[in-house]
Amino acid sequence: MSDRFAVRITGMDSTRPPSLLEIGGRTESIAKKFRITPRDLHKNHDGTACVCVKQVEKLKFPPGSSLLHFIEELAVPYLYALVRYEQEGKWPWQDYSHGFLGLLEFYADRSPGTAMDDFAEIVAIFRKELGWTLIRKQLRKRPSAKRACLCGSGKPTGRCHSQVHKGIKFLHGEIERQNLHHLIA
Repeated sequence: MSDRFAVRITGMDSTRPPSLLEIGGRTESIAKKFRITPRDLHKNHDGTACVCVKQVEKLKFPPGSSLLHFIEELAVPYLYALVRYEQEGKWPWQDYSHGFLGLLEFYADRSPGTAMDDFAEIVAIFRKELGWTLIRKQLRKRPSAKRACLCGSGKPTGRCHSQVHKGIKFLHGEIERQNLHHLIA
């Protein structure tokens, strides 16, 4: 496959990936074609691309990584996914939701005992969300698929975002197993 995009990459530093901005209007064109929003194509509110969920970012762009590493591991796969979406109307691999919902979905596939060195960082991200009180409630009590979904739809989490519910269950289990209650107090 061969294709071209007009992009701007900014903010390179050794601790986090730079920002990728598709500046040729292609994302908006694809969104219009499929009657979705650019946000559905992982375009953040500031126009940058959400190239992966935060926890995957650490795996794909470890501290000290180069710009070339960012391009090969995050930018090219993201742009490839846009092309495939343009052709087929879907992402070529698992697609996480945006923001904290995507983080919860990421943890849905983890097995108990997975290293949770970053739990304090995850909680810090959750605390910035408008739905922090609902997230906290789900993490403190036994998670229930019948509670209202964190996305705000009003539907039960198990029917609306079942992977989010699985992620909450995983994190709740890790809080219990590692006695991390103080982080969500």
